[in-house]
Amino acid sequence: MILLFTLPAVRSMDGLPLGWADYLLAALIIALIVVETLADQQQWNYHKEKKKVQAAGGELPDKYKKGFVHTGLWGLVRHPNYAAEQAIWIVFYFFSVAATGIWLNWSVMGAILLVLLFWGSSSLSESISKGKYPDYAEYLKRVPRFIPFRF
Repeated sequence: MILLFTLPAVRSMDGLPLGWADYLLAALIIALIVVETLADQQQWNYHKEKKKVQAAGGELPDKYKKGFVHTGLWGLVRHPNYAAEQAIWIVFYFFSVAATGIWLNWSVMGAILLVLLFWGSSSLSESISKGKYPDYAEYLKRVPRFIPFRF
């Protein structure tokens, strides 16, 4: 799957200098890596602190009573780490567009398959969370899956 949208990068190594699109796309990927890292760190901190309070036998503060992270980036979308990861690979696809000048080329299949994989994976994790946490159903209704606004 990833091979489908990385082969154009290898093929494009024809000695042409990098253009403005290459620099813009690289900056965007770096920003998305930061977002993904921040989302993962927020989730890690939430569960680490929740377990620490539980192990000490103390009462959980309100933000931990739901059982799942729902603040920070997780208050904007249900899967900010997945959203950033998908966006990274979609942006990577645009490197092939910049290299070839063709807006829709065969390497888009890799990005599409990856998005479908994340959609299925998030559906599975959400069905598990819905059964595990009573407040998760309300969270599903209130917070979009990947994009921080509803169409």
